[in-house]
Amino acid sequence: MSYIPAADPRVLHAERVVYTTYADSISVFSKGKDLNKFGRNRAVGTNWETVAELQGTTENETYVSTNIIDSIVSDNSSDTSKTFTIEGHTIDGSGNLTFVTQNATTNASDGQTEVTLTTPIARANRMYLKASGTFNSPQTAPAGNVYVYDNTDGISAGVPVTAAATKMLLVAGETQSEKAATSVSSVDYWIITYFQAAIGDATGPTNFATVRMESRDVENGGAWRPLGKDYTLWPDTVGVQRFFDPCLIVPKNHDWRIRAKADGGSTEIYAEAGGWLASVV
Repeated sequence: MSYIPAADPRVLHAERVVYTTYADSISVFSKGKDLNKFGRNRAVGTNWETVAELQGTTENETYVSTNIIDSIVSDNSSDTSKTFTIEGHTIDGSGNLTFVTQNATTNASDGQTEVTLTTPIARANRMYLKASGTFNSPQTAPAGNVYVYDNTDGISAGVPVTAAATKMLLVAGETQSEKAATSVSSVDYWIITYFQAAIGDATGPTNFATVRMESRDVENGGAWRPLGKDYTLWPDTVGVQRFFDPCLIVPKNHDWRIRAKADGGSTEIYAEAGGWLASVV
């Protein structure tokens, strides 16, 4: 007997909304893929900042409109021959995003020597240490921070000279990036079913923090817009968790991110959202 997908009313409603709003027929069943994006920012201040690990004091990623994110490097020379899987998107001259996955291996002699990506990209969404291919012998976590960046201005001791050139950072000792930001390709929609956020550690006079989800239309030059209400977080609490019914929809060729700000001090924020991907059919 062939498999018959369940008629989840939330899925059916989301597919109908996309058709009536954007004139696209989509299918969650055809795509058969979930997407969750999570991130951490260890030092959120009083300005809106993306919940992601970025270089130095960078608060928000500087988005680019061409495929100039082209390099990977570590700031520790011992991070040699480590292979990472990088998920991202290329972009064309009309603002169409195409999802790509590639592997990149740090320099075999010196981790602080840049390596050029096989496919230059315009969006860097996720990076993780690739499986070694050998049973019971995983790769060790990097000793330094690993940067995926636009190499226009070069590097110094394995650190991009221009902090804004770094589009994704994997923190030393970790095996995956933590970036609560992503993009949706020209042939997909993202149906968000849940959101959660919490304060990890707060220093100084932090009494509360505020978080929100935002998206923007890349193809048509849209501004960043909130996807709903802001949520307030307090130290020493479990945070917030929301399930959406009806679900939130991030259309094709859109960027998405979670941002946060605190009322004072330096605040560690965690956040995550997830749901179904749907293919344009």
